[in-house]
Amino acid sequence: MKQIIKRFVITALILLLIGAAGVGAFVYSGIYNIGADDHHSRPVFSLLQTLRERSIAVHARNVEVPNLEDASLILKGAGQYAAMCTQCHLTPGMKDSEIRPGLYPQPPNLAKLRVDPGNAFWVIKHGIKMSAMPAWGGSHDDATIWSMVAFLQKLPDMSAKQYKEIVARAPPDDDMDMDGDDEHDHAGASDKQGKDRDAAQMVMPATAVSAAPAAAHTDH
Repeated sequence: MKQIIKRFVITALILLLIGAAGVGAFVYSGIYNIGADDHHSRPVFSLLQTLRERSIAVHARNVEVPNLEDASLILKGAGQYAAMCTQCHLTPGMKDSEIRPGLYPQPPNLAKLRVDPGNAFWVIKHGIKMSAMPAWGGSHDDATIWSMVAFLQKLPDMSAKQYKEIVARAPPDDDMDMDGDDEHDHAGASDKQGKDRDAAQMVMPATAVSAAPAAAHTDH
């Protein structure tokens, strides 16, 4: 019996070594096309998609979601989204962008899809490897990231006109450059209160989650 077990172990180790050598040879050969315009096979895509979704779900499970209904928080998020996210994730009425067709995996259209708040926070903060989704946590604090998450909960319910109006009212931000326009740079406290009231009137009530499928982004 011991001899059988020994032979089995030795055989398994040899097969593992051969397999590892084969994988190494394949990787080093350069045969695999890393180009974004050469898409994965269906099995590989499904495997990577499952890996991404499970990883996000597990790592985001302990994220505590704050109150996302605060009008000023949503208003700030509108400006952040307009400055950083529209070229990949689009806006209401926006069909495509110059960069988006060339991205693989294709980023989800967040103007048509309501995302889970905890998962969205984790993805925005940490990004996703081997995708166009950056880790914004390196340049933005948690409060700013939550403002984007709050805005994303309202975005699918907005028309193109409503989107433009709320972005126009967004407060100034050190990380935000809206076409070089500094008209908001000297806004006072009373102006901020007025914007908050406007935001409260504009924010759309949450509705059922869109049935549109989330494309693998596996981010921004």
